[in-house]
Amino acid sequence: MEPNYSEYSTTELKDALANIDKESYPERVERIKVELASRQKSEESRLNTVDDDFEPNEQFFKCPTCEKKIGFFSRTANKWGKIKTCPHCNTPFEISVKFKILAIAFIPALIIQLFILRPLVVGFGLHAAVSTSILCGVLSFISMRYRKVRSTKPLI
Repeated sequence: MEPNYSEYSTTELKDALANIDKESYPERVERIKVELASRQKSEESRLNTVDDDFEPNEQFFKCPTCEKKIGFFSRTANKWGKIKTCPHCNTPFEISVKFKILAIAFIPALIIQLFILRPLVVGFGLHAAVSTSILCGVLSFISMRYRKVRSTKPLI
C-alpha cells in the first residue's frame, strides 16, 4: 500500500525523507520532495500575500484608528522613531511622508519664500536662512501623515 504524502504534516514529511531507504524506494523519495517543494511554495506565497482587508487610513495629525487629534508639538508626535503609539487608544501608528504633496507644494512655497517670507524675515533683522528653515518646517508639516501599522505577524 502506497502512503498518501498529502496527508502528512511538513514535519512528518521531513522525517520520512530523512529515514526512507532511498535506494529501495526512489519514487517515494521523489514524491516526498515534490510534496515538500509544493508546500514550501504555498507557504511562501501565503506569507507574501497582501492582506486585502488592510486599510491604512492615512490621517493628517489624527490617529488612524480612533481618529482623535494628535498635536504637531505633542509628546507622541515628537518621540524618536517612525512608529508611535496613540495617547488615546494605545494602538501603534507610523509617520509617513507624502512625496506627491511635497513635490506639488515645493514650487509655490519657494516663490512665497523668495518674494514674501525672506524679505519679511530680513526686514525684522534676522538672517535670511531663517526663512529657509521656516519653509522646510512648513513643507514637512503639510506632507506628514499618520497611518496604521500593517501587522507583521504571519498568517496562521
